[in-house]
Amino acid sequence: GWVQGRVTSGLMQDISTATARHDDVTLVRDAIPPFLLLLDGLIEGSAQDAGLLTSGAEAYTSYASLVEIDEPQRAGMLYARARDYGRRALLAQRPATRSLIDQPYDDFEQITRHLRAEDVAVVFWAASSWGAWISTHLDSMAAIAQLPRVIYLMEWVLSQDETFLDGAPHVFLGVYHAALPALLGGSPDRAREHFDRALEIGQRQTLIVQVQMARYYARQIFDRELFVALLDEVIRAPADADPDLRLQNMAAKQQARVLLEQADELF
Repeated sequence: GWVQGRVTSGLMQDISTATARHDDVTLVRDAIPPFLLLLDGLIEGSAQDAGLLTSGAEAYTSYASLVEIDEPQRAGMLYARARDYGRRALLAQRPATRSLIDQPYDDFEQITRHLRAEDVAVVFWAASSWGAWISTHLDSMAAIAQLPRVIYLMEWVLSQDETFLDGAPHVFLGVYHAALPALLGGSPDRAREHFDRALEIGQRQTLIVQVQMARYYARQIFDRELFVALLDEVIRAPADADPDLRLQNMAAKQQARVLLEQADELF
């Protein structure tokens, strides 16, 4: 079991590296489902493997984000599976969190007492997949009520390693503060700080940061100039300044073009 697990996670890592370096978003999008089914099968066989479960949360969240623009409903279902894997990964990694995760918020906050520095990836993907699921269920008060928990986990990730995945915790919190009304804890000023910090950490080469900043922050403050400037920057930037970001940057460019076409409707 253990050896097989090591080999498998090595293979998963190689596949995900090769995928990240690809330049054909459509090809990758079409090729991912069999990989997801393989992952489901492996998890079925090792239901308590925190590493595999984290890979499941990451793979499903990433794939759903590729299809979300065209298929929002399907993305919602994919995020639900990602959220399930992310939650199970957290419980498998730190069994002591099991008694706290569904408790009232004050008790839930005790979770971080049981977390360690090496839990950053597990907690990030648990929070990320949970947050993505909530974002596709904003018509449900029960879903929205779970947001403070997600934010709390992501703030913990930020406190441990703000540079994780090129500043991804900042991007997540930037989107959150931009997208939510003040009543639910949103704050355009804080959103701006998070996005600026993420741009700094990734040296503006992780183009999805500019896309999310335009999509959420610039729209929220009705700044058309900023919206257009950010998206133009994405379209003009070389996609392969960093080979490991090639696929993500190609996807960001596609999204930037779609959003630019919507500028007249949005402003």
